[in-house]
Amino acid sequence: MKVGVVSDIHANLVALETVLAEMGSVDSLWVCGDTVGYGPDPSDVLALLVERKATIVAGNHDRAVARGEDLDLFNPPAAIAARTHQRWLSVAELDMLAALPRTLEIRDVTLCHGSLRDPLWEYVTNPRSAAASLALAKTSHCCAGHTHVPSLFRAGEAQQPGRVRYDSPYPLAPRAFLNPGSVGQPRDGDPRAAYVVLDLAEGTVTFHRSTYRVDETQRRIRERGLPSIFADRLSFGL
Repeated sequence: MKVGVVSDIHANLVALETVLAEMGSVDSLWVCGDTVGYGPDPSDVLALLVERKATIVAGNHDRAVARGEDLDLFNPPAAIAARTHQRWLSVAELDMLAALPRTLEIRDVTLCHGSLRDPLWEYVTNPRSAAASLALAKTSHCCAGHTHVPSLFRAGEAQQPGRVRYDSPYPLAPRAFLNPGSVGQPRDGDPRAAYVVLDLAEGTVTFHRSTYRVDETQRRIRERGLPSIFADRLSFGL
């Protein structure tokens, strides 16, 4: 079984469409939160994920948009974008976001946005914090997002690579905590959209990057009156 895993789409439809086209045929699509926030096309992103029958967990931006949850923790531009998305989305779309689970176990993998210690807000950036989530998991592996940086932490490995390699599979064994990176707002100095493909039969994960029309997303962000920072930083993946 092959699974496409994405996270932190952040209403960037152009990037999501490119990722799904390059990903090709997969048996399932999993989303580790933050489908909305920051970007210009929240309704279209949600519609495409529904069309693809994606399995989605909640991110902090999803909760902020759906329920106004933790908006006081957001920086001013992010809070403006969240409130703007609240106005743009329909009642049905807001209800869909509000109903997303914080964690979900599926095929020996637990999905969350941040971590299993704090599904919405913890940033997992090192082996210790990854091990803490794996210790709480009933499954062998965890997939999360939130950091906007692709990463892989495997149980028992004290030294982890600072950067993942692309288009070449890593073994998941024995247990792994992985982050596909961000589709819509990368923050690792690489402006390309990020995603992974899990091959659960082979027990591997392969990281990928996709070049998309950044300029088109930037144009849409500015045209729709969102804070310009969310357009500007797309050029540099920051």
